[in-house]
Amino acid sequence: MASCSTPTPSPAPAPGVPVPTPYPYAAEPAFPGYGVIGPQPEGLPLHACMGLNACAGSDRFGLFGAPGREPNACAGQGYCSTGADHTCHVQNECKGQGGCGLYGTGEEMNNPGANACRSQGSCATPINAERFSTNGPNQGQSVWLRARAVFEANWEATRLELLATQKGGASQPLPATLGPPPAAFAGTGPSYLWISGDNDARGNMTACGSSGMSGAGGCS
Repeated sequence: MASCSTPTPSPAPAPGVPVPTPYPYAAEPAFPGYGVIGPQPEGLPLHACMGLNACAGSDRFGLFGAPGREPNACAGQGYCSTGADHTCHVQNECKGQGGCGLYGTGEEMNNPGANACRSQGSCATPINAERFSTNGPNQGQSVWLRARAVFEANWEATRLELLATQKGGASQPLPATLGPPPAAFAGTGPSYLWISGDNDARGNMTACGSSGMSGAGGCS
């Protein structure tokens, strides 16, 4: 006789742990890891996150590309940050390497990835897709989408500045038009699921703070 007993419910995820779902980035190269950044083109600026790279071969995987793949072919197409990973406000090592979202002024939060100097960046890198600005004109909105919009708006001036400093010839092509970010992340930026390897490598998540602001339930 068939049993009509109520099935035992599955245990709820622990606080800060996302509900399991099919991993959506199986076709993408795995995030290399916290602090793991491939060799970069000489003389080109480092950057704060995915899709903010100034030339070909400048992304998290560097000149050799992700395992089994060619390096990214164009400015704006790169996989994630190349500046030294850091966890919070004012910890960036150079211009253009500050993230944004949790601490800082409204002006800083409206210009993620475009800080003018060392220690002027607002918050951690990489900029995971779930992070939002807590101050300024972009308050409540995606940090990464704002960073990409700022990068696009500044690209013509950035390109001309780089060309002027490379009179002997650019080490990598500097196109007039930016390429798109990797398609799986084009509308969001790099999700914490990708950065954390489907939640297995939480140490890759550098943005500490409350779960909503870091998008990762804090750091572990």
